[in-house]
Amino acid sequence: MPDEITVSAKAVQETVKTVRTGIEATQQLGRFVSRITTEPLETVMGILNDKLQFMRWERKLRLAQRGREIIDKRGIEGPLRPIPYKLALPIIENASLEDNDELQDLWANLLASAVDPNFDGVIRTAYIDIIRQLEVIDVHVLNVVHKAYGKWLDERKREQIIDGYYFSPIRNPVSKVDITEQLGITFAVYENAVDNLMRVRCLASYVADETIQTEFFDMPREEAVTIDHRYEFVCITSLGVSFVEACAASSR
Repeated sequence: MPDEITVSAKAVQETVKTVRTGIEATQQLGRFVSRITTEPLETVMGILNDKLQFMRWERKLRLAQRGREIIDKRGIEGPLRPIPYKLALPIIENASLEDNDELQDLWANLLASAVDPNFDGVIRTAYIDIIRQLEVIDVHVLNVVHKAYGKWLDERKREQIIDGYYFSPIRNPVSKVDITEQLGITFAVYENAVDNLMRVRCLASYVADETIQTEFFDMPREEAVTIDHRYEFVCITSLGVSFVEACAASSR
């Protein structure tokens, strides 16, 4: 019992600390806006609070609508699968703050996958941190690479290749040229997105063993080397595959 009381007390303290921080941040913003607009602080604070509350309510409403649409589209019947608060609350909290519809859909899909009793993919709390660090262009790049992996995987299955090693996503490179042409983006935008996706471990540079021609005492010979193609060719990781399956609409 004392342990439970201690845990509850700490939780209350953290909640109070978070609320206090939010209030202080809003007050600081209010004082700044009041200063640059010459409006009274009380007027500015009232406008800010109303606007922020409305925006958050609007985003929560859209999340609920999208969640229902996704669940209906999946044809889920019967009771939903219960999910722990440590997963549900952060999803709802972050989704209510996301003002981009495409990024909010990632949260809605993750929530739908978590409650879908027919979804047999992996649900990780790490997906929460990944979504928070993605921009829209990152999602587009990841979807292109995932779609290419899906087509490659289908071909392997049609060829009846049974060695599991050959199904590894890191064996399916997608070129920088293909991705930039499909999305109509520059190499710089592409590389920034790839850097971020590598940072969250959803993409990896393609590493391959290749044979090159060298000379030894003026005699040509073949030599096996390992080459990291970095930006020129990338591949989706196993984590990236699981993430897309859980958090994104079907890209195949």
